[in-house]
Amino acid sequence: MTDLAVRGRAGHGIWRHESSVLVQTVGPTWTGPRGPAVLERAGAPPVAAVFDGHLANAGGLAASLAVRPGYSPSELVAHAYLKWGRAAVERFHGDFAFAVLDADRVLLGRDRLGIKPLSYLVTDDGLLFSSDLAALARHPWARPRLTADGLSALITQLRPPGRGVLAGVREVVPGTTVELRAGGAASEARYWSLQDPPEAARGGGPVEQVAELLDESVRRALGDAEPAVLLSGGLDSSVLTGLAAGIAKHPPRTFTVVFDQTGVPVPDRPYAQEVVDFLGCEHHEAEIDPRELSEPGLLAEVAAAKDHPTPFGDKNITPYVFGRRVAQTVPVVLSGEGADAVFTGLGGDPDPTRALTSFPWIERSRRFGLPYGIGAGLFDTDLLAAIDVSGWIDSLFREAVAEVRHPPGASRTDRLAREIDHLTITRLLEQTVLHSERISTAAGLQVRFPFADPQVVSAVYHLPARAKSFDGREKSLLRALGRGLVPESVLTRPKVPYPITYDTYYKSALLSRLRALLNDSAAPVHALLDRRAATAVVDDPSRLDRGGWLGRADVEMVLQLDAWLRRLNVRTQL
Repeated sequence: MTDLAVRGRAGHGIWRHESSVLVQTVGPTWTGPRGPAVLERAGAPPVAAVFDGHLANAGGLAASLAVRPGYSPSELVAHAYLKWGRAAVERFHGDFAFAVLDADRVLLGRDRLGIKPLSYLVTDDGLLFSSDLAALARHPWARPRLTADGLSALITQLRPPGRGVLAGVREVVPGTTVELRAGGAASEARYWSLQDPPEAARGGGPVEQVAELLDESVRRALGDAEPAVLLSGGLDSSVLTGLAAGIAKHPPRTFTVVFDQTGVPVPDRPYAQEVVDFLGCEHHEAEIDPRELSEPGLLAEVAAAKDHPTPFGDKNITPYVFGRRVAQTVPVVLSGEGADAVFTGLGGDPDPTRALTSFPWIERSRRFGLPYGIGAGLFDTDLLAAIDVSGWIDSLFREAVAEVRHPPGASRTDRLAREIDHLTITRLLEQTVLHSERISTAAGLQVRFPFADPQVVSAVYHLPARAKSFDGREKSLLRALGRGLVPESVLTRPKVPYPITYDTYYKSALLSRLRALLNDSAAPVHALLDRRAATAVVDDPSRLDRGGWLGRADVEMVLQLDAWLRRLNVRTQL
């Protein structure tokens, strides 16, 4: 028996078939216009397929399959599987996860960069798979456990490709398919890798080549949707708005988040208005009262929407509330998320005189006295030493760097730049694009990410370092191709982080929650805490503002982890 329902708001369906050797269950998390597709076959059990995401080449795929126009993505996947088998995934383009159920086997597949999630768990009772970890964990067959490795993954926001944070849970690695058969036998096949050479070079220099690829990516992302963009006023979202305006028949709708008079001004806001005026966009501002961010139950909703908790607190909650507002106007929007990772916006020019000792963002956090990254400051240091979190980071770093293939004769600068880009794209993208996708989908909004298009990512990744940072600034390439698309002031402005609220009510709510947690000996996270450090924050609220917001991130991580453990009913076994 298989039950299929939605992730978001796009619809649902149920398919039941008792003759299958496997018992399969999909959690209530799949988006698709009409739910699962079932194809009957003479003399054989039917094939069922379900699809989550955006199939950008649906028209071309339908033509190749010689099926009538208007088939749902699930139907196209089912037909493609019957014609091409496992290799069908190579013909799918877009952000997607899918499952095909065929008699004694299940084929799971995920898009090239893993924008859409897909987890599975083999149990004594059968196979569970879901696009939402929370749905999988709460299934009666699952007995979710957090081990030392899982806690290390949560603390560091790092884990090996394919491994979930809960014991036994696996994830389909981006760019791969996994076939599972009766008895739990699994085989994994990769169909795309960042290390693969990019498509044949286009005409012109790097700027012209990437501009052409981005134009195509934005066209695919727009599809049949009305043009709409999440416009912060930063470089990435502004250039994306300019690209969309050049493609669409009319300027796109734009959406910006602002805080009401109780919050601090959003520094991006004037730049967003300049872009709107420059392009003539239909602009919408979603005003958020910082008190909304402390609503009961909201933290648990956001924590459950993601694959795992993070230390970013209202930097996650604000997009969730914002997404719900935007979804009242449009169902699909474009986001500039991912440009930092693709266009070297996180590290600047590599220093050829040094060698990497860890992930670049971990190296930066260690310079601030944060050995495990952001958000670990309130956990028991003896516990973290006992489970060897430092060793976990070092092991994963060595594994990730070993994946990099350098071209013959590459300079030391190019080798270092390629390593940084590889680590950022394959390990840090999860903390940006993937979390944004999970949060927005939970809010009922479908977000597409043209900068995280595999063709764009591959082309930029394989460029030499000097082609990506040729003027001594980060994102030289993106700034160059943005000229004429947006006001010059946007191209030269300094980068600022996503807005957070410094409202006193919100910070007081954090402290109240932390105080309640310390007094609740039954709280799942209680045994993991450094009670002295946590009590010091409660007694001295100024510690929340350590490092601007780093002190607050410690509290946010503890609160999210506790809400996540409760929501998923996870047992901790260290």
